[in-house]
Amino acid sequence: MNVQMPARVRAQLPNVSLVARVVLAGVFAYAALTKIGDPQATVRAVRAYELLPNSVEVPLGYALPAFELALAVLLLAGVALRLAGIVSAVIMLAFVGGITSAWARGLTIDCGCFGGGGQTDDPQYLVEILRDSGLLLLAVLVAVIPVSRWALDPAPVQRPPDEISPEASRAEQRKHRAERAHFEGRRQARLERLRWFTAGSVVLLALSALVGISAGYASEPSKGNPTPAGVSAKGGIYVGEAEAEHQLVIYEDPQCPVCGRFERAAGETLRKAVADGVVRIEYRLRSFLGPESVRAVAALGAAADADRFEALREHVFLNQPPEQSGGFTVEDLLAMGAKVGLTSSDFQDKVKDQRYAAWARVVDDQASKDGNVGTPELVLDGRKVPLEAGFDPASLDALLRS
Repeated sequence: MNVQMPARVRAQLPNVSLVARVVLAGVFAYAALTKIGDPQATVRAVRAYELLPNSVEVPLGYALPAFELALAVLLLAGVALRLAGIVSAVIMLAFVGGITSAWARGLTIDCGCFGGGGQTDDPQYLVEILRDSGLLLLAVLVAVIPVSRWALDPAPVQRPPDEISPEASRAEQRKHRAERAHFEGRRQARLERLRWFTAGSVVLLALSALVGISAGYASEPSKGNPTPAGVSAKGGIYVGEAEAEHQLVIYEDPQCPVCGRFERAAGETLRKAVADGVVRIEYRLRSFLGPESVRAVAALGAAADADRFEALREHVFLNQPPEQSGGFTVEDLLAMGAKVGLTSSDFQDKVKDQRYAAWARVVDDQASKDGNVGTPELVLDGRKVPLEAGFDPASLDALLRS
């Protein structure tokens, strides 16, 4: 049965489409602008879902912000709206699927939709799924509603002239044929314009993805940059004897407040185990919390050259500034170095020049590739240590000496 939509409802559809596309455009633009300045962070957010191979994660992370921005432009301008609506719906469906999958597999990550991403103590899966499901509905509306207000897409041509009786006069038939030809001409012109809009939009989206990928790869630090003395193949800095009974890998970010609490809770236990020859620690330093972290990691690399890494590391965590507050300035780090005997011109020059800043970013990216999505993380002899055990000195000591 063919149910006709009431004319009053049909008249509001262009307004519904306008609202839907403006909301979508705003969300995509905001998401893009929060991520576009740090493509490596988007790669880390994609990796946190643990769904794709690295060969896909990297280009996807680089392409996504620029692609979202281009899609926002199409939606706001009202160009190729059916295509824009379908692409938006596919993206939202992928987000809902990814978040649902992370929830089902017991991961505790932030979706990374608006920057950030990675491990979190308070995942908001239900809120994120409901939000993205609502945006998915808006995308479907944009795709199926044939006309939108204030859009560059041409509106559908009005219905063709009614059929006339075969008994109509020749003059009426000629007039009818002329009206039909005029209608068909306008319909074809609209279809041709839509085809050009669609083709141009496909090119714009493809180019935006390629530009994002190219810019992302261009921003990657070269692995040929200077590195501190004695670092591991993964960029870790060793503390302890190679012949120790156990090998412990610790992932930490100098700005991470949980890492600071871990150092205060477990630092003495770890240092005693190292001194007793029980364990060798490989610190794989992260810097995903911003430029402050990069500066601190670079200074720790310079301290490793002077065989004072552990001393500066402890002092850095004891004087940890709030996250992304502009702390760990060069002056702060030089002062911290001086407190632990790092006063040589060699150390000071390396800190001032940020000699190991590129290395810090390479090490951070390597840790992300290796599957680390949050700090602190402890891996003892190849097996992850439950974080609660790490915060209990007695349990940690028992693990290290077992």
